[in-house]
Amino acid sequence: MKIRSFVRKVQGESGQTVVLGALALSIFMLGAIGLAIDGAHIYAQFQMAQAAADAAAQAGIMSIFDGTNTATGNAAAFTTASSFTCATTDPRTPCAIAAMNGYNLAGDVITVNFPPDSVAPGVNFSGSDPTNLIQVTIQRNVNTTLMALLGPSFSVVRATAMAGIVDVLAPVPILITHPTLAGSFSTNGGVAVTICGGPRRSIQVNSGPLPTIANITKGSGTIDLSHAGPPDPGNCTTGTGADFGTWGGPSTPPFIFNGGSTGRYLQPASPIQDPLAGVAPPPLPSAAAPNPTPLGNGVNGCPAAPVKGCMLYYPGLYPNGIDGKLSTVVLSPGIYYIQNGGVTCAALCSMYMATGVPADPTTGWPQNVLIYNTGNGTINIGANGNISLTGSPASSPYLGILFFEDHNAQANTGANAHSMGGGGGLQLLGTVYLTNTLATMNLDPTHYQELDLQGTPGSSTYIQGEIIVGALHMGGNAAILMDLNSNATLDVREVAMVN
Repeated sequence: MKIRSFVRKVQGESGQTVVLGALALSIFMLGAIGLAIDGAHIYAQFQMAQAAADAAAQAGIMSIFDGTNTATGNAAAFTTASSFTCATTDPRTPCAIAAMNGYNLAGDVITVNFPPDSVAPGVNFSGSDPTNLIQVTIQRNVNTTLMALLGPSFSVVRATAMAGIVDVLAPVPILITHPTLAGSFSTNGGVAVTICGGPRRSIQVNSGPLPTIANITKGSGTIDLSHAGPPDPGNCTTGTGADFGTWGGPSTPPFIFNGGSTGRYLQPASPIQDPLAGVAPPPLPSAAAPNPTPLGNGVNGCPAAPVKGCMLYYPGLYPNGIDGKLSTVVLSPGIYYIQNGGVTCAALCSMYMATGVPADPTTGWPQNVLIYNTGNGTINIGANGNISLTGSPASSPYLGILFFEDHNAQANTGANAHSMGGGGGLQLLGTVYLTNTLATMNLDPTHYQELDLQGTPGSSTYIQGEIIVGALHMGGNAAILMDLNSNATLDVREVAMVN
C-alpha cells in the first residue's frame, strides 16, 4: 500500500511541475514578446528623435552661418552666449524645428548648447566665426506596454546631434561680396559667359537677403556652366555642370542659364565669406621703382611689331600709378605697389609679361606679378589693346592674386569702376581680387569696388583664375571665357554635421 501511495504522490507532483514549467515558459515568452514589441517601438522613437535633433542642429547652424540668428525683431533669433532649454511653444529656430518634427509635448526636454571647438579634435573649424558649434539634445519618456508588466512603465529616449561651421579646401568660385547691394551682378548685351572646371558652384552672389534685395536687376545674354565643375580640368571637356548661387533675388535667372546635367540656379544660396580676407597686403616699398627703360622690338617680351614702342617696367613703388597710353608696357616679375593713379592701359595700349629677365630678387618669382592698388585710381585695362599677365604663384603668401585692391581703398563704382576687356585680347592668369571689407560695406553700402568686364565683337576675354569683387557687371557682344583651376584651393566656410 505504501508503495502505491508513493507512486501516486510522485505522479501528482509531476503534473504540478508541468504546470509550473508552462507558466514559467509563458512568462518568458511574454517577456520576449514585450521586449520585441516595446524594443521596436523604442527604437523607432529613437530614430525619430535623432532625425529631429539632426534637423534642429542643422537649422540652428545655418542660422548662425547666415547671421539670421541675431536679426533684430526676428522671433526665430537666438543668442549663442549661453545654452538654453526650449519652451513648449518656442519660436527660436532650433526649438521651432524640433517642434515641427513633433517634439514639443509636455515632458519633452529640448536643450541647445554651444560647445567649444575642443570637443571635436581634428575638425578644421572656421577661423572667422566666434561660434562654430551647436548641439541639440532631445529627450522624451516613452511609455512601455507589455514590458511594464515586468519592469519600468517607461523608457527614456535621448538623441543628440551636433553641427558646425568648418573650413574646407575648395576652389574659389566667382564671388560677389557686397552683402546688401541691389543689382550687384548683371549681364548686358549679347555677352556669352562660359566657365570651365572649378568648384560645384561657379558663381555666388552674396547680396541679400529676400525680400528686400533683388541683387540681379538686369540680365541678358547667356551664362553657360554646362562644362563647369570638378570633373573638368579647366578646358570644357569633361565638366557636367555647376551651380549659380544667389542669396537674394530673383527666384529665376533673368539671363539664359545652362547648368548642364548637374548644375542648378540656386536661390536662396547662403553667402560665402571672402576666402582671401586674411591675405596681408604687401609691405610699402621704401623707395620709388626705377624708371622704365626702352625695349627693342622682339626683345624680352616686346612684340616684334608693337603698335607703340615697348618700355620695360620694374617692381616697386609707383606713387603716381602706371599709364601705358604712350607705350607698350612690359612688366618684370615682382610686386607693383600702386600708391595713387591706378593702372591704365587703354587706347591701343598693350601690356605683357617680360621674358628672359632675371627672377625678382625680393620674391624670387621668375615670371609672376602682383599689382597692389591703393589710394585713388582704378584698374582700367584692355580697350583695343592686348593684355597678357600672370599673377602671383599659388604657393606664395598672395595665393595666386594678380590684381589686389586695398581693402580700405576709396569706393570705385559707376563711371569710376574698374574696367577690363574691350576691343582687344585680354588674357589674365590669376585672381582678380577687388573688394573692400565686409564691415566697410555693411557700415556704408555705397563703399565698394565694382568691376566692369567687357567684350566687343572680334575680341576675346580669357581669365584663368577667380574673380572676387564687390560688384560685377558683364557686358558687350563678345565671348568671355573663364577657366577655373580645380587645383587652386583655399579655405571656404561650409556647414557640416559633426560626430
